[in-house]
Amino acid sequence: MAATSATGTTAPRRASIAFATGAMLAGLTACSGEPEPPDTGLGATASAPTSAAPASPEAATPSPSDEPAPPAGPGELAPVTLTTADGTDAGSAEGRDVSIPQGWSAEVWADVPRARLAAWAPDDRLVVSSGRAGVVTLLTPTSPGAAPDQVTLLDGLSNPQGVEFTEYEGADVLVVGESDRIVMWDYADGSVSNERVLIDGLPTDGHGSKGITVHDDVVYYSLGSAENRDPADRDADPERGTVWSVGLDGSGPELVASGVRNGFALDIAPDDTLFVAVNHADNQPYPFQDDTGQYGDVVRDYVNENPIEQLTRVMPGIDLGWPLCVPDTRDSADGTDLPFVPDPENNPDEQELDCSSIPNTMVGLPSHSAPLGLAFTAGTALESSLGSGALVTAHGSWNREPPRPPYVAFSAWNSEAQALEAPVEMVTGFQSDDGSRWGRAVTAVPGGDGSLYVTDDEAGLVYRLTPGS
Repeated sequence: MAATSATGTTAPRRASIAFATGAMLAGLTACSGEPEPPDTGLGATASAPTSAAPASPEAATPSPSDEPAPPAGPGELAPVTLTTADGTDAGSAEGRDVSIPQGWSAEVWADVPRARLAAWAPDDRLVVSSGRAGVVTLLTPTSPGAAPDQVTLLDGLSNPQGVEFTEYEGADVLVVGESDRIVMWDYADGSVSNERVLIDGLPTDGHGSKGITVHDDVVYYSLGSAENRDPADRDADPERGTVWSVGLDGSGPELVASGVRNGFALDIAPDDTLFVAVNHADNQPYPFQDDTGQYGDVVRDYVNENPIEQLTRVMPGIDLGWPLCVPDTRDSADGTDLPFVPDPENNPDEQELDCSSIPNTMVGLPSHSAPLGLAFTAGTALESSLGSGALVTAHGSWNREPPRPPYVAFSAWNSEAQALEAPVEMVTGFQSDDGSRWGRAVTAVPGGDGSLYVTDDEAGLVYRLTPGS
């Protein structure tokens, strides 16, 4: 039955507020959640609906010629050997190289077992969730080249994943997505108090880990599918393969989007709309009735590159198609603006869903990348050196041949079009040529010092990547 909110409401409601993006990751040979058989999929993002916010006049005005050009993303990458902060155990990262933007430095900053998602507290401390370890860790920066002070902020939780700080009723609060509930605490001076459960009784099977983001006193959270590509999830109570919302006051829940197989990575774009990066399906049957004669078969060459992982804007009531419609990459040179074709098993005659009714996917990420982290740089200290855009962190594949490597990518924000542009690699090197891995990136979050902080649940580490002067 439907999950119960703090207000006792059980009937789900469609979100009444509004919430597009796009392109294939350049140069990536690229499903997974918390170390269980991960999600996979190359995903394309839906193009901006006609109701999308118009570009601001400021965005359309050319910069004066005497002003410096804005940053154009990460630029060329170069291999750099990781250094290690004093007091940190680098573990499997010891002596390893990562490829990052030229001129940047890379440091193993902290060792946090099973480090998953992360967020900066208002007092400039970093909180890191640990998934099945049940812990949320608090890291307090110390001096350059030294490990942060580390304490356990929360313990005994059920698979904590999404973490985010916000302000509510005059107080700083921390919101955490556990496996079966969304919880909020007051936060001050490195400690939490006054626990409030916003919603409880959420399903935990399948893709049960909960990614979250918070905007205007509303928590948006993922409710991933129970199965790989079973249409029965669309009729479940609550509906699976969805994005939902609940108010910080406990009001809700509201169904925001359907057909979102595992929309674990969520964040708010500069235009105040909600974006999601989706872990798409495994073993997708070939959906094209062409002269190959492969229609309906599971074809390895096709499965290796399809379906793409979707990176897109989520509007209230939108359906992203899973598992009835499949993003079609055939006529796209850069993996953007992708239409849909019907799934040959679940929707061959489009009786279940008209695939042409779905807005084109805005941006496609390489299949089976397993994007788990999504963070926009607008308004952060990193924007001055990288530009405005989205940081997408991929965990890498579990069943692709060869495996898709973990990576961090950057997708620039086009303020005139109010959309994301083609993503490019920004951090690589976690996987060897033979497919073995020493690390798996989970998320990348900008720090107030202008550095980028990347978590790794395989190595149990947090890396600090700093732009050159």
